[in-house]
Amino acid sequence: MNFDDLIDDAGLAPDEEAKLRRVHELLVQAGPPPDLPPALESPVEPTDAEVLQFPLLPKRRFAVAAVAAALLVVVGFGGGYLTGHSNAKPSSFAAARVVGMHGPQALAVVRIGSKDDVGNWPMQFEVTGLPTQHDAGAYYELWLTRKGKPTIPCGSFRVHAKTTRVRFTVPYSLNSVDGWVVTEQPAGMHTPGRVVLTT
Repeated sequence: MNFDDLIDDAGLAPDEEAKLRRVHELLVQAGPPPDLPPALESPVEPTDAEVLQFPLLPKRRFAVAAVAAALLVVVGFGGGYLTGHSNAKPSSFAAARVVGMHGPQALAVVRIGSKDDVGNWPMQFEVTGLPTQHDAGAYYELWLTRKGKPTIPCGSFRVHAKTTRVRFTVPYSLNSVDGWVVTEQPAGMHTPGRVVLTT
């Protein structure tokens, strides 16, 4: 059959038409497929010995189990999709400034948003590699530093996974500070603890 009889080339880009013509030529060269062998023309019914048996499930319960398994797959996929998309929205954060932090075991980034009308600075802190706290009262603290010493707290957090992301808001100026640190805070300790991350 002629290519122009099969394909309406209106609206096709020249390179797309060339590809389709080449495929058509190859199909014409290949010729029609061979005839189906007579042995395959009629279906063969399996014998009782060849039928797959499920001895633990009666035949009518197998259908119910198959439907339940399919339903679990659909629910699992849908739940994962919704969870992934619902988590993607809160994690978006418009950063006006980004500060990197490092430590012997971990890396972190502080994303600082634009100051709002009343003077609050929103920030998102993300850290990877800090160990989780075994003591229920222990936590980490993000500080602003002056002359390298932690002086102004920005917020406390606990690590729950390899990567932890938290949001803080601070009302003070960030211009009078010279850096950032994260300290490890044992239970009951409210003064700056051991520095584990720094800018």
